[in-house]
Amino acid sequence: MKLSDIILEYGEYNEQEDALQAELSKRFDISRVYVSMGTYAGGREDDDPLKDMSYGKVTFMVKSEFEDSEWKEMVNYIEEKGYTITQDSNYFDEDPGERYWYPSINFNFKA
Repeated sequence: MKLSDIILEYGEYNEQEDALQAELSKRFDISRVYVSMGTYAGGREDDDPLKDMSYGKVTFMVKSEFEDSEWKEMVNYIEEKGYTITQDSNYFDEDPGERYWYPSINFNFKA
């Protein structure tokens, strides 16, 4: 793969990231939502479930966990957008001076 190929692929989902981020922020009144999306590397076998798939992650940059009902509504909302949830974690923790763990939802979608 050439460097120019990598550069052309970077940011291919910027519009979708921005749109989903804005929708989640507005719908759930959360100011710090971060969405990232990308495409799995090519060259996969035909029977590989990730062939022609892309991935995404929503991170809610809040220092708390959500009520179960609100979390379920967030997960359902993302599913309703056509994404397949692969993992979700309504968990907040911090390791002082090291890092934070924020609630997040991982998903896949057809590229």
